[in-house]
This record gives sequence, structure tokens and C-alpha cells, in this order.
Amino acid sequence: MKNDVDFMKIFDGEKLIAVLNFNQMIQVRPDVIQPFNMRPSNSDDERTKHYKKITSKQLSFCQKNQDAIVRKANRLYGLITSGKGSYDLRKRCCDFSRLESALARYKKGDSFFYRE
Repeated sequence: MKNDVDFMKIFDGEKLIAVLNFNQMIQVRPDVIQPFNMRPSNSDDERTKHYKKITSKQLSFCQKNQDAIVRKANRLYGLITSGKGSYDLRKRCCDFSRLESALARYKKGDSFFYRE
């Protein structure tokens, strides 16, 4: 896939290490975010050390490219919520307005999340 309005590749040199799928972005409540220590420690196994190294590189990329990432996210959000995005783009994306509405209801304590 190529970089597009809803997709961005993250490289470490020539190696692809991650992608950002803006079409799947969701709001996250600050109270559910948990810190993650990305510094490898001697007690980590090799798999964990590798994971921490990759996530550190991904975070570094995101920090260096923060303005471009935010612009791309806002552009996509605007296209989708205004209905101006193409049919294929709208089909690929989350319904951002509906997700925002659900989060607002959740914050108010509505019990629709607990229906069986």
C-alpha cells in the first residue's frame, strides 16, 4: 500500500516497521491510558527487548512527524464527517461521529454499553 490520506508507513532506514491506519483512529479517554516503559532492562527476555526497541523507534518517528500526522488525521476526519470523502474512503473508515457520540454517552454514564 502507498501512503494516502488514511495511511502512513513508518520506516527505520529502509525497513518498514509499522503503519498508521488513520481510518481506524478512535478517541481515547485519558483515564484509560497507561504508561509503558520502553527502556529495555536486564530482566527483559529477547522478545520484550526487541518489542521495546521497535516501539521506541515508532514513537520517535511519531514525535518527529507529529505535525504531519495531526494534519493528516484532521484532514481525514474532516473528509469523513463532512461526507466529502469518496465512497471507498468512507467505506474504509470508522464512523467518527458515531464513535464520538458513543464516547459522550459513555462519559455521561448511559448504560447502553452493558446491554446483553
